[in-house]
Amino acid sequence: MTIKERLRQIYTYFLNIRIFHLAHMDIDAPLPKTRDATVYIFRGLNIIGYVPTETNKLAFYMWSGFVNFFVTVYLPVGFLMSFLLRLNTFSPSDFFTSLQIWINCIGCSLKMFVFFFLHRRLIESRKFMDRLDVRIDNDEDRLVIRKIVAFSNRSLTLYSSLYLSYASSTFLVAVINSKPPYQVFNPFFLWKENVWKFTMQAGFEYMMIAFHCFQQALLDSYPVIFITIIRTHLHILTRRISRLGSISTMTSDERYEALVQCVLDHKNIMGLYSIFCPVISGTMFVQFLIIGLILGITTLHIFLFADRLAIIASLFYVASILAETFPCSFLANCLMDDSDRISLAIFHSAWHEEEPRYKQMICFFLQHTQKTLILTAMKIFPITLNSNINVVKFAFSVYTMMKQMGLGQNLQNVVGKDL
Repeated sequence: MTIKERLRQIYTYFLNIRIFHLAHMDIDAPLPKTRDATVYIFRGLNIIGYVPTETNKLAFYMWSGFVNFFVTVYLPVGFLMSFLLRLNTFSPSDFFTSLQIWINCIGCSLKMFVFFFLHRRLIESRKFMDRLDVRIDNDEDRLVIRKIVAFSNRSLTLYSSLYLSYASSTFLVAVINSKPPYQVFNPFFLWKENVWKFTMQAGFEYMMIAFHCFQQALLDSYPVIFITIIRTHLHILTRRISRLGSISTMTSDERYEALVQCVLDHKNIMGLYSIFCPVISGTMFVQFLIIGLILGITTLHIFLFADRLAIIASLFYVASILAETFPCSFLANCLMDDSDRISLAIFHSAWHEEEPRYKQMICFFLQHTQKTLILTAMKIFPITLNSNINVVKFAFSVYTMMKQMGLGQNLQNVVGKDL
């Protein structure tokens, strides 16, 4: 084999490697299951120490304790200690960079704490997905399942890439300016003493923030994934109901049995919805509480203190913050509309000429599909686009209030001189 042929073979080999194969739709691959849409989510929960492995449990629990202590517990505490002990060493730009990350760290840690007690519900939800997969019996529905598996796993990949882009850009800006990216409190040594200690401080901070970003990506992508799964099976059920009256080859008994199966499908969808609601309710409640404040502080940072490099990093951060709530809010609105279409599909399913028991089942089905599937944050306010827009409005209110209070001049006097 010549060198040219060998290089071509190596090139072809790497071209065919697909590390994130579930994030791509392959028509020729075996039909995936609905639960495959959650594969990357549960792998991520395994990485952050929430879902244990089947083997090497001792090593897993040691890893879980290490990661969650430094990222979930120590990181927000370290930011707070930096504010209290090193306030006079911060420029206003450094102060805002650390402040916006600290607030987000507090929110992420609170969400991780809530998610720790509720994530097992997501594991239990897979049994409802398996029941719904049994009814996938035509090519159109199979294609839809392939699409949502690829979309769901791709969502986590994109969220992780977006958040890590902010962490990496902030890290590069800080290293160029010869400072650790976040100046997290370190009780063991001072990073200013020599280059080696500076490298250790900057590297350790970057690793913690990278894991923090991955935690945030998991928390923000799982609502998108599970809402998409519920919506997909609602669409499949709606089409299945619409076809009930149009299949002339079926006998009355077969049509009645098909209607009963549709009722059971709706029951499984409602079971999936009910088991998922408490999880998103707790985490999104915390998210909506902090996002307005974070956006207000970041806006103040961009317009008053940030240099060009810091503005670029902050814009990445704003994009990440908006990505935390907007997709979930948009899909929650779509879920409400999809759930309302079920009852319309039942009403227009050509039931008028059916036998009495069929009509009785239709009435029963209509009664149980009148409930709109609304996702709420701790049952206080709905998770909708309107709520998301109100949070953004609150962010500009925070910025206006801080500007009117003369916070910029006060920070220059208290925190240090502006760069």
